[in-house]
Amino acid sequence: MSKTRLFWKTVKPFFSNKDCSRKTIKLVEDNEVIQTDKDVAETLNCFFQNAVSNLEITENSLILNKNYIGILDPIEKAVVKYGKHPSILTIKNRILNNETFSFVPIVLSDVENEIRRIDPKKATTDRNIPPKILKASFSISSPILHKLFNDSIETSIFPDSLKLADVTPVFKKKDPSEKSNYRPVSVLPIISKVFEKLILKQINAYIQPFLSSYICGFRKGFNTQHALISLIEKWKKSLDSKGFCGAVLMDLSKAFDTLNHELLIAKLHAYGFQKDSLSFLHSYLTNRWQRTKVNSTFSSWSELIQGVPQGSVLGPVLFNIYLNDMFFLNEWTEICNFADDTTIYACDTDLSNLCNRIEHDSTLTIEWFENNYMKLNKDKCHLIVAGHKHETVFVQLGQNKIWESPTQKLLGIEIDNSLKFDEHVLSLCKKAGQKLSVLARVSSFMSVNQRRILMKTFIEAQFNYCTLVWMFCGRKANSKINNIHERSLRIVYSDYHSSFEELLEKDNSFKVHYKNIQSFAIELFKVKLNVSNRIMYDILETRYSNYNLRSQPIFNEGNVNTSNYGLNSLRYFASIVWSIIPMSLKNIDNVEKFKSEIKKWKPKECSCKLCRSFIQNLGYI
Repeated sequence: MSKTRLFWKTVKPFFSNKDCSRKTIKLVEDNEVIQTDKDVAETLNCFFQNAVSNLEITENSLILNKNYIGILDPIEKAVVKYGKHPSILTIKNRILNNETFSFVPIVLSDVENEIRRIDPKKATTDRNIPPKILKASFSISSPILHKLFNDSIETSIFPDSLKLADVTPVFKKKDPSEKSNYRPVSVLPIISKVFEKLILKQINAYIQPFLSSYICGFRKGFNTQHALISLIEKWKKSLDSKGFCGAVLMDLSKAFDTLNHELLIAKLHAYGFQKDSLSFLHSYLTNRWQRTKVNSTFSSWSELIQGVPQGSVLGPVLFNIYLNDMFFLNEWTEICNFADDTTIYACDTDLSNLCNRIEHDSTLTIEWFENNYMKLNKDKCHLIVAGHKHETVFVQLGQNKIWESPTQKLLGIEIDNSLKFDEHVLSLCKKAGQKLSVLARVSSFMSVNQRRILMKTFIEAQFNYCTLVWMFCGRKANSKINNIHERSLRIVYSDYHSSFEELLEKDNSFKVHYKNIQSFAIELFKVKLNVSNRIMYDILETRYSNYNLRSQPIFNEGNVNTSNYGLNSLRYFASIVWSIIPMSLKNIDNVEKFKSEIKKWKPKECSCKLCRSFIQNLGYI
């Protein structure tokens, strides 16, 4: 174990600048240098605490119910105060629910299981029980924590000792002497996370049916790839029919930190949370304190008066609940969302209608942000429009006129208005090429196994993110990927004579494109087992043959008109991939086993453009 740690500690600085933690932080403020750990910690702690107040978010008193004045109970006050808030009225109109929610006592076996699942390497706060010790003594600690947790639920009071957070400043980019270039990474006591996970199970079991199918952040079975696929596939379907598509990419400031506690309580009440559960969650959110740590020095404590706790387990689901009613107000567009990234998009056969639809619903969304105490950076909103047109277009958002741009980065993917993704893939190749150069310089000092680990970690991993979004890139970009893959295999095995196919066989691996097809096959299998999400069901239309005794789903190809938008779409490609998967794999009855087996399958019969071979004088066949 010590050798493994030494290995990574030695090689990481060569491959990643993120590993270079800044032991000494020096700040410059008002032309003065702040360099002692204590002063730096205090300066950064004050900056983190005041980040939201500096946004100058104002409250619209016209949408508040004035009858709350004089009410002392915080839950009743919040419910009355925001009883006429547009979000509350929207929730009550859209959510027809006769059920209610209250927390129930936790079972001892659940506490034991959560403690067993603790990662002993996870961090905890200073002078708190280390995860490793808590896990090792679970038979002793479980009954004690079980009683503590249930007493907390019964009294509707979350223990104050579990609300204290230690914050570590992490350098982002640009000038290291500027405090705004550091972001806070918060760590809570490990016992707090155990308790929160048990509470989260109860909340999720109740709230998930009410959440929009297009909230992709912090939900099991959803990820950024699903959010992007939803947008890209609908765009391709529209462009294949010679339509137009457009999107406004919106940027929020400190979205998680601006969440209003009283409005959240009112929204939870509208969803059916009873007063005892609301009192518990109000206790969970309030009286929270944090301090900033620089090396071994701590700042003084400061109170957090709004926002969901960073580094918490419950914070993300509470944020999703807070955001959920935004998805109810759009009339003419759809939303691509992941966490605090929100994009309003639409498709239309008429360009002017498209712009009007985007303008209308973007204005509604901006109004929603203002009513819900969220700060939109209007200067950082961007517009992208796809479709064959002869002029550059814009949309009007309030006083701001936003002109379209040919490319924009959304959720880490560079999207161009032709949906080819070549520029994104080439940027991935550039990053992978830089890592490959490092591997070439240090390879002579390492074993084959160590070189292979570095290749998988720093080079191949560059092509693992949102693969189904960009998998239909051009042949030139795909050849670039294969070239980097081949060069990395030659360095790993010191083999400069074998062919690319022979190197892949030696490595027991596949081309990146084949891995992408395998990933798509997993998504298809989830649809087959009915364990996927609504987004994939909408895209991958299925039917069942009356003559197939095994009831295997058949993915509809649909009618397509173009190569780039029709043939190169997941909705069309689904039938091709499913038809070449061996029946022995299709008949597997669980996802995990299918994932294991599909990674051994080589999709040799695939007929997509990247799998076809080029023959002189004949072309691609």
